[in-house]
Amino acid sequence: MTAQRTKPLIRWAGGKSRLLKHLLPLPEHTAYVEPFAGGLAVLLAKSRSTVEVVNDLNGDLVTLYRCVQFHPEALIAELQWTLNARQNLKDFIAQPGLTDLQRSARWLIRNKIGFGTSMTSYGVSRTSGGAATGSRENVQQAIRDLSARLDRVSVENLSYERMLRLYDAPGTLFFMDPPYTVSDVDCYDGWNEAQMTKFSAQVAELKGDWIVTVDDSPLNRRLFHGWHTTAVKTRNGALNQAQAKGKQTFGEIIIRKTPAPATSERTKLVQLAAACTV
Repeated sequence: MTAQRTKPLIRWAGGKSRLLKHLLPLPEHTAYVEPFAGGLAVLLAKSRSTVEVVNDLNGDLVTLYRCVQFHPEALIAELQWTLNARQNLKDFIAQPGLTDLQRSARWLIRNKIGFGTSMTSYGVSRTSGGAATGSRENVQQAIRDLSARLDRVSVENLSYERMLRLYDAPGTLFFMDPPYTVSDVDCYDGWNEAQMTKFSAQVAELKGDWIVTVDDSPLNRRLFHGWHTTAVKTRNGALNQAQAKGKQTFGEIIIRKTPAPATSERTKLVQLAAACTV
């Protein structure tokens, strides 16, 4: 019997909900580690592992998950009587809160009532009530559901390099969704060539199993050539209608720690890699 899937609590640029059909089921593993946790779509969709660790450099995001994990009802109490109001968005940007619970509640409210994932401008909708915020009751239930799912999950706030050093071992599966080299969102900075090159070299040396998702670019095709690669197209949910002209779909590649098959597909990858070096 399949357990009911927990839904992500937050909206997050680059979230992997649309890629789940390509990512699941995951390879067998004992420990599951996400060095770039974001919205937790993959963790929440998979079955529990013996060891589960999520990590993100965003301190506000990590604090929210810790409050959800250990103080769900106190967090709900902070949210209980807050209106979905434009002025609240402005006030919470100016004063994000003094305690961890206040900061987490106000950060979550900004995530819910802000436009897109920027959390800096108020979301407006002509077709759904309460802008894009949804039901307060649903948010409260989502906090309780996520708190239950995060039971026994370790939440880290480290660099990805340290996460790889700490948790790499046979039996570990890393799911890694690093910042893309093409970024149209303003909640995180995209990586440059040097950062992605360093990352790809470290991934290749891991003892554990791994899955990486990155933007489909000549650079990433070259850096990850030789590994099993699946190209997918997803809708770019980070852009509004005006921005999205000509950008309705976004190319991504899923790379797995499996040698690429000795077929015409691998030949094409090698040719692409060679073209990038010319």
